[in-house]
Amino acid sequence: MQIEDKRSDRADEGLQVEDRRGDGVFARGKMGSVLKKLRGVKNIQIIALIFIIAVGLIIYSSVATAKANDRSDTASVMTEEEQRLSAVLSSIEGAGRVESMITFRDGNIVGVIVIAEGAESITVRLKLLDAAACALGVSKQIVNVYSRKN
Repeated sequence: MQIEDKRSDRADEGLQVEDRRGDGVFARGKMGSVLKKLRGVKNIQIIALIFIIAVGLIIYSSVATAKANDRSDTASVMTEEEQRLSAVLSSIEGAGRVESMITFRDGNIVGVIVIAEGAESITVRLKLLDAAACALGVSKQIVNVYSRKN
């Protein structure tokens, strides 16, 4: 007695699935070949992550460079008030060449730096401190006087 497996015969009788979907928008143009290659890559998420990181680093470097340029531009330019203070302080006997920097916060002076060639002498340093505090109408505690390096 022979038993035939009728299930296997039925499976071959037209139960095939045909894919009638179109290629889609991307597959029609030049992007189609690129996307086909990318679909073949198993680690597409890693590639996408690397691309995003690269773009982020490019943006960050351009912003950091712009900020550094802004800082260097403002550091080399003295305001009119700083120039006036430097001119007055340089006329003090023994002061020599003088540069100054005034720091403001909310419209108030919060710090003053004076750099002078003659500030190595304690007498000249005290004269510069007194003159800067008096000229700006601030406390001597926020004025710092330093000697210029040669």
